[in-house]
Amino acid sequence: MKKLIKNLLEPKYTLILAIFCTVAILVSSLMNPEKLPVKNFNQSDKLLHFSAYFVLTITWYLYYFSRKEWSWVFLKPIVIICLPIIAFGIFIEVLQGTLTTYRTIDSLDALANSIGVSLAFILIVSFKEKLKKVKSQL
Repeated sequence: MKKLIKNLLEPKYTLILAIFCTVAILVSSLMNPEKLPVKNFNQSDKLLHFSAYFVLTITWYLYYFSRKEWSWVFLKPIVIICLPIIAFGIFIEVLQGTLTTYRTIDSLDALANSIGVSLAFILIVSFKEKLKKVKSQL
């Protein structure tokens, strides 16, 4: 089992996963909502935004930390991972308002994205020692 986990945490696999999540969010965010499998979001789409950006942040952390030592100070990953993901979410909102006629800019979507990123970061920091221990055992 350890070997499987170690192989899955290879940088090439975690990079593929992170890129896949990023592209999936980009494409689904710019698609016509009528073509999406889930209809009638109302305000429940905020939970979808939160979840998508939470997972996106976790996947990019997996990639980042599959390449780096876990002992790094966590301020650098905030800048390297969290801020670009938050900017990505804001950028997508702008694209929705400028490139599409079927989507609009929603600041609450950007807020839900940012909260998802922030909670993922807090979770990772909270489990830093446990994650470092797991990585050392692999």
